[in-house]
Amino acid sequence: MTTAAAWVILFGLLLINHGSTLLLDEDCGVATNIAPRVTNGVIAGILENPWMALIKTPKEFICGGTLISHQFVLTAAHCLYDPYSPTIKHTNLIARLGEYNRSTEHESLHPYEDFNVLKAYERKGFQMESFMNDIALLKLQRSVIYKTQIRPICIQLDKRSKSNSDGIQKFTVVGWGKTETGNVSDVLRTAEVYRMDKEHCNRTLWKPLSSTQICAGTHNFVDTCQGDSGGPLYSNVPDGGLGRQTQFGITSYGADQCGGVGVYTDVMSHVDFIEETVMESDITVLLPKMDLLDEGCLDNPKLSSRAKSGPDTFPWLAQVFMDSFLISYGALISNKFVITTAQLLYEEAPLKVLLGEFSENILDAYKVSSIHKHRKFESLTKNDVALLELEEKVDYTDLIKPICLPSLTNKAEQEKFQKKADRAQKLTAVGWGIRRSAMVHRVHSSECYQGDLQEIGDKQICMEHSISNIMNIGSGSPLVKRLPYGNSRAFTLVGLASFGRKEYRSRDVYTKVLSYIDWIGTLVAK
Repeated sequence: MTTAAAWVILFGLLLINHGSTLLLDEDCGVATNIAPRVTNGVIAGILENPWMALIKTPKEFICGGTLISHQFVLTAAHCLYDPYSPTIKHTNLIARLGEYNRSTEHESLHPYEDFNVLKAYERKGFQMESFMNDIALLKLQRSVIYKTQIRPICIQLDKRSKSNSDGIQKFTVVGWGKTETGNVSDVLRTAEVYRMDKEHCNRTLWKPLSSTQICAGTHNFVDTCQGDSGGPLYSNVPDGGLGRQTQFGITSYGADQCGGVGVYTDVMSHVDFIEETVMESDITVLLPKMDLLDEGCLDNPKLSSRAKSGPDTFPWLAQVFMDSFLISYGALISNKFVITTAQLLYEEAPLKVLLGEFSENILDAYKVSSIHKHRKFESLTKNDVALLELEEKVDYTDLIKPICLPSLTNKAEQEKFQKKADRAQKLTAVGWGIRRSAMVHRVHSSECYQGDLQEIGDKQICMEHSISNIMNIGSGSPLVKRLPYGNSRAFTLVGLASFGRKEYRSRDVYTKVLSYIDWIGTLVAK
């Protein structure tokens, strides 16, 4: 491609309006096949709802639920109690993940897995009579490894999104509950329902609804029923070029005969309970040791930084300025170094780096003392990477901390990071605009700018361009991957945007950061 074409994504960077969805787990809400409890519903696709949990005792099926993180399942609080003796709680609960057909012992290609429930957290103020605060979290005895048939559903944590979620009118419900035949279904079933006025539920069910409950159903007898309790009411929420299935309700109760209307606990009304429970519980989890360039990249769960910062906060994101002009983005990797692309840097020009929360204008400026371009940098085609050495050390806060990279001396740790980055087919591109980040898919290098006679080397990554017109990337924009480490919202740096076109179905080329770990080490270790 021509140099002129490359600049299309590099300029026009001055107007920045950040904001996106803050999620409990970044790897959520995407199933292998998404198709457009359930009375008059249809059989769900086998891999359509990998977040579904079947909650049972050793002897009986009780309720549905949803996997929301590596160690927690979300369900209804009333599912914790024996329906015939409502003061007695179930014991020895089991969450079965990856289940589809309850009548088969094992699916040959995608087997289910059973997880013992270590502890159940019931929402304070739950009332069995009124079903108020009908929400509970089940902590699993061991951590879940995500795979094709087992993945979490999305939970939005930013309460400011509630006004948007209240406007969603169409939902999907899923479960193994009673069907129109009156029998509990063996196969997972799904249906579409619609938000209804709360007064409709009041009149139909003779029970007033509160602001923390959702009334939903249809006029053609599609409804959740007995056995669907605890299951999800969810909707597809666009996130850049990727739609994410996001849970907004928990099946709570309905008419005894089912068929038409149901009441769902409003998840967005209880995000504080969800986040606090998951975070506080995670403090006690013993995590494997990781050898990192700077351990300051990991969250301190006691600080609850997410509650203080805005949605989609990336505390390592850096802006590089020459005088008053923003020339590129980058990422803080230690208390003295920022990594970025080399193409727009002039070694004699005075530079400064801004760190902090851009959406709230809470920023700290650091002067650059030295510019270290890669010694073999050749315009956009090769080795488009540079390190900026800061005049003074950065003091880490909730809003400023480095991104995670492996130790500069531990080759085994470096190989682990590299393998995980190479296997990842979906990564998060961080940029600017109304939406600050988007999931993008990896593209084989053979599909990248071949028509422009642009050769993509083994130290570059070809990614699809986000189809969102409200999120943009520029030179040095980070390409990142969530780093699973307890409940820490840490990321590892995979790439830096080098060149591309701001066109539909175009490709973006990133410098592969982990290919330069030895070079980084020679400078940072001085």
